[in-house]
Amino acid sequence: MSRLSSIGNDRISLKRELERLISIFEKIGSNYVEIPTLLQSDLLLDLYGEELNSRTYIFNDPVKGNLMLRPDFTVPIVQLHIKNNTKNAQYCYSGKVWRKQDYLSSRPSEYLQVGIECFGGSDIAKEDAKLFSTISKAVGFTDLKIVTSDLGVLRSAINGLEINQRCKNALLRQLWRPKRFLHVLKYFSNSIHFINNEKKEIIDLFKSGKLIEKINSYNSTIGLRTRKDIIERVSELSNDIVNNQLQENDVKLLQNLLKISCSLVDAPKNIQKLTYSHDYLKKAAILLENRLDNLSELGINVKQIDFEVSFGRTSMEYYDGFVFEMGPKKQINSIPFAQGGRYNELTRILSRLQGYHKSTNSVGGIIRPEILHNFKLNQGIK
Repeated sequence: MSRLSSIGNDRISLKRELERLISIFEKIGSNYVEIPTLLQSDLLLDLYGEELNSRTYIFNDPVKGNLMLRPDFTVPIVQLHIKNNTKNAQYCYSGKVWRKQDYLSSRPSEYLQVGIECFGGSDIAKEDAKLFSTISKAVGFTDLKIVTSDLGVLRSAINGLEINQRCKNALLRQLWRPKRFLHVLKYFSNSIHFINNEKKEIIDLFKSGKLIEKINSYNSTIGLRTRKDIIERVSELSNDIVNNQLQENDVKLLQNLLKISCSLVDAPKNIQKLTYSHDYLKKAAILLENRLDNLSELGINVKQIDFEVSFGRTSMEYYDGFVFEMGPKKQINSIPFAQGGRYNELTRILSRLQGYHKSTNSVGGIIRPEILHNFKLNQGIK
C-alpha cells in the first residue's frame, strides 16, 4: 500500500471514529451544535484562567476587535445555553481547538475535540456519575489509567475554616496555582515575616493615626489606587500582623488534605478521618460517597479508579467540583484520551454577566479522537 493510500485510509477511519463518538452522544439526547472558530476574546480571557490564557492565540481584527482562535468548546456552549434560556439540556460537538504549547513539547497546537456538555439536574452526584459513564463507554476501553478528584473538597475545607473572608478569598483564588497557594498559606499563618520594613513603617503611621497626614502631604497620588484604597489596604496588612488568620491546626488540615492520594473507594474515609475535619469537609466526603454509589450502579469498577486531592489544580481552572482524566495505563506522561468535570460556578458567573439571574448545574467532558484513534491503530483495533 502506498503512503498516500495509507494516509487516506487513516483519514477515513478517523472520520468514522468522529461519527461514532457523536452518534453515542446524540443517542442519549444531546443536540449537536456548531461553534465558530473565531471567538470574541475580551470576556473569555477573564473566564478561562491564567494557564489557558497563556496558551491562547489572540489577534486583532480591524472591525470585530480582539478575537481568539477557539481554545475550547465549553465556555461558548455555556453562553449558547444561557441564550437559549432553558434549564435542562445536553449539547455535543466536534471540531478543532488551538492552544500554544511549551518549547520542545510533543503536544500539538492544533487538534480535534469531541465532547458533551450537560446542564440541569438537581442530583449532582448522579449527574457526575452519568457523565463519567458516558465518556467511559465512548472511549471503549476497560483497562485504563483513570484519575479523579473533587475540587469541591478543597473548597469546602477552606470555606469551613474560622478565618475572615479576605483570607478565604485569597486561598480560593490561588487554588489552581499550587506554588502561590502555598505562599498564601504561609503568609496568613505568619504574616509578620512576609511584610517588609517599608510596609511596616507605613503600618506604624497607620497605627499612630498619621497615615492620612502623610498621604495628604503628596500633591497627588500616582496610579489607580485612591487614598481610601491605600488606607483600607494598610488596615488589612496591620490586621494580618496582629491576627494570624490561619492557626496551626488549619494549616495542618490543608496540608494533610493535599497529600491524599488513594483509591477512589478509600477517599471518603481518608477525608473524614483527618484530625481537624469539620462539617463542611464531612459534607464533601458524603458527596464523594454518593458519587461512588452512583458509579457502581452504572457498572463502573470504582476499585480501579485513583483519587488525588491535588489532581486538576494546574490544568482544569474553571472546574469547581468533580474532575477526571482517562488514558492508557502503560504509557507514562501520555496525552489522555478524555477528561472533564463540573463547572457550576462558571455557568453562574456567565449567567450573571449575560443578564440572567437563573443558574444551573453544569458538567461536561471531552474526548481527543486523534489520540484515541491512533491508540486503537497501534493496538490493531479497527
